[in-house]
Amino acid sequence: MVSGNFEKYLTDNLGAFAKDVVRLASQRSVSARNEGVEECAALVERMLKETGATTRVLKLDGAAPLVYGELKSKKGGKTVLFYNHYDVQPEEPLELWKSPPFAPEIRDGAIYGRGVSDDKGELVSRLKVVESFLKADGDLPCNVKFCFEGEEEIGSMHLGDYVAHYSDLFKADAVMWEYGTVDTKGTPMVTLGVKGMIYVEFTARSLSQDAHSSLAAVLPSAPWRMVKLLGALKDEKERILVPGWYDGITSLAEDELAVLDEMPFDGEEYKKSYGAERFLGGMDDDLAKKALIQRPTCNIAGLWAGYTGPGSKTVLPKEAHAKMDFRLVPDQDPEDLWKKLRKYLDDNGFADIEMKLESMEPAARTSYKHPFAQAAIKAAEKTYGRKPIVELGSAGTGPLYLFTRRYNMPSVDIGVSATDGGIHAPNENLKLENLRKGMLWIAETLEIFSAS
Repeated sequence: MVSGNFEKYLTDNLGAFAKDVVRLASQRSVSARNEGVEECAALVERMLKETGATTRVLKLDGAAPLVYGELKSKKGGKTVLFYNHYDVQPEEPLELWKSPPFAPEIRDGAIYGRGVSDDKGELVSRLKVVESFLKADGDLPCNVKFCFEGEEEIGSMHLGDYVAHYSDLFKADAVMWEYGTVDTKGTPMVTLGVKGMIYVEFTARSLSQDAHSSLAAVLPSAPWRMVKLLGALKDEKERILVPGWYDGITSLAEDELAVLDEMPFDGEEYKKSYGAERFLGGMDDDLAKKALIQRPTCNIAGLWAGYTGPGSKTVLPKEAHAKMDFRLVPDQDPEDLWKKLRKYLDDNGFADIEMKLESMEPAARTSYKHPFAQAAIKAAEKTYGRKPIVELGSAGTGPLYLFTRRYNMPSVDIGVSATDGGIHAPNENLKLENLRKGMLWIAETLEIFSAS
């Protein structure tokens, strides 16, 4: 249990902590444009040093800097690794922001600006939890390490290289992942994993140059070729047709299904928020909730060919493109599935279709029974006075497997943000009360885990 001194220090200094969020979010760090990334890494290291941490800025050729730090507890004991990222999404569309995205403002009990929630507010919260322990109690409940990368928003393409090259640095007993939320009713959410993904771009080429569309009477069409390929990937029941795609997937155990059953899910509100009349295949709420956790996907993320401007242009395009993401669940091997996908295309007459791999990562999941997960669940109930929502896994994807698989570490996703915080959108925000309670939640989790 955190001390009264800790809670008082945190509450008394909440305004200063908010200013540190503003300080970090004022520094541009748009990785998609390589804008301000180096400068932001330098600022993150300065802020990390201010906590008393020993720091290193790691650098690999062609990669954004990775900021590493560590602090040791006088008690020794367990080590928790904090993973966060300091890069942010592009700020557009600018006209929808009520205040400049990189000049954050505090108003109406919240901080507004790009990255204040995803992920700079979360990053600062970890630093300030450490500061609060040291200032109020003179020690940490456990050893801590920090891994702050600058390419998460563009796929963390070099994080695996960093972990492989500096493997000894990231050893720990558990990893607290980048982001955590409360829902719109203020109920904390403990998330225990992510889906994996294969992201691929398909290209169909039929001609050496675009042709007049009248020649479609005799010349092959790349767009039609692409349409036929896409139609061959799933059947009418939305099942992926690549042989062996579902091999090895294990069903959720009875106790996991019980945890899933307790997770609230308002299907009507969910559909309404996206303007959907029904769920895929007409599934009910229970199946939809399970699918978000445990169902592989085959999604067309982008599709283009030929002329797409105003008016008409009678053209027979020389090529067509499709970007697709295949979300994966635990026990699916992305490298194996990539080979099976290529073989399926070849065996079904699509050997001419080019496949370009954009990214690949397996799923990762921690059991809700693990002491680290249980610490986060108990800490949430103590901090918020209510049982948290336990999410067995997120429908999204991230490089969590690099830590959970290499080091056999458990992971939890908890933090200071909210589901309505506008991440990746105009007017992204972080409520000050969520910052305060989220930091207490993180601190209680460290205390409980350290004593377990």
